[in-house]
Amino acid sequence: MVVCLNNSLPSIGGSSVLALVTLLESYGFNQNRVSTISGIDLSSLDQQDSRLPLDQYKTLWKTALSITNNPALGLELGQIINTSKIGLVGHIVFNSQNMGEGLNEYIRLFSIVNEAISLTLETDQQYAYLRFIHLSPEYYCISDMERTMALFLHRGKAVFDKNLKWESVDFQHPQPTYHDAYKKVFDCPIRFNQNYCQVIFPRKYLKITPKQRNPYVGSAALQYANNILKKLLRRSYSDKVKTLITQSISTGKTDVDYIAEQLNTSRQTLYRKLKAEDVSFQDLLEEVRFSSAKEQLKETNLSLSEIAFSLGFSDLSAFSRAFKRWSGETPKSYRENIQG
Repeated sequence: MVVCLNNSLPSIGGSSVLALVTLLESYGFNQNRVSTISGIDLSSLDQQDSRLPLDQYKTLWKTALSITNNPALGLELGQIINTSKIGLVGHIVFNSQNMGEGLNEYIRLFSIVNEAISLTLETDQQYAYLRFIHLSPEYYCISDMERTMALFLHRGKAVFDKNLKWESVDFQHPQPTYHDAYKKVFDCPIRFNQNYCQVIFPRKYLKITPKQRNPYVGSAALQYANNILKKLLRRSYSDKVKTLITQSISTGKTDVDYIAEQLNTSRQTLYRKLKAEDVSFQDLLEEVRFSSAKEQLKETNLSLSEIAFSLGFSDLSAFSRAFKRWSGETPKSYRENIQG
């Protein structure tokens, strides 16, 4: 069912769900029918601040792909520019002074859009790198990432400059059978099986101003978004630690001292706060490793050794022992069972 803000499950903003439901209507499936087929109650979707748990959102996408028989549905949705369907964060971005300011707010507020993704923006002398880091790999949804990346490009063209062109785009998932559709949508080099999703574009774009800007709308939207963000961030201390571990695992920086430093605290304080929530740092580290391992075994063609090293294990045997302890089977047998 559609949830309210105090639900503890990772969730996605109602505007993203509504955009998909609206597209399905053009395929002949109204909201009630989609609810019946998917088993997801969408009756409260139009309510203010409505959200949907991410596991249900993935189920909704699975249903959408099945009933439309269109594997590239995410790319199609990402190319639809409907100003009446722009969400709260979108209004803030498109009423910012320039793209750089808008992206900084986009990054800060992105948990309103999707709680399982964290964004970073890095720059060098020539390019800007906008990265989408999945904090909970089990919620990675290929179709939604296709939609998100396509929407970022096409809304940018509509709002800032029709001549915008990305340098390249990266995706975490394997190359799909319909990869030719990606080339038509993005018109730039595309890489799959990457550590995170990423858009690379000329740094000079950060100074581009919106074609039409209403600072009053932007200011009102920002004030409201900040209130929502405060409610979403009321999470346990262990959630914060787990999020940082997930963000850092691909870099190998998952030791307790590094995580404590990111929280501006000491190792002893971190241990004490986690103990108060009846959880240990090692518990959280293993939970993140297990979740990421399952996702990589299921969704990528990486070798077992590559997966082991990506999770911070010194060798394959150590990874295999840990995975068997977590699941009762070896990573090899787990992958074979999934693949059928």
